[in-house]
Amino acid sequence: MIYIEIPFSSENKRIDKDYVKQELQTLTITEDEKHNVFEAIYNLRPRGVNFNDKDSEKVSWLQKALERLGVGYRRVVEVAY
Repeated sequence: MIYIEIPFSSENKRIDKDYVKQELQTLTITEDEKHNVFEAIYNLRPRGVNFNDKDSEKVSWLQKALERLGVGYRRVVEVAY
């Protein structure tokens, strides 16, 4: 299990929501995963998104998108919550 943790930051509130939606729509991840990422960027919960180990390509795409957006994240193997 790979978990991309997106800690809440008040700085994220300054990122244009339409731009975030546009970036997420280009990713080949499920709609639920996109929703969880979007919510994690702007809210305290959910705190991130889970991927199976076989989804390492999806994880890479998401990490690159988060970097382009300027959103902090951590890649963890086990969820601390």
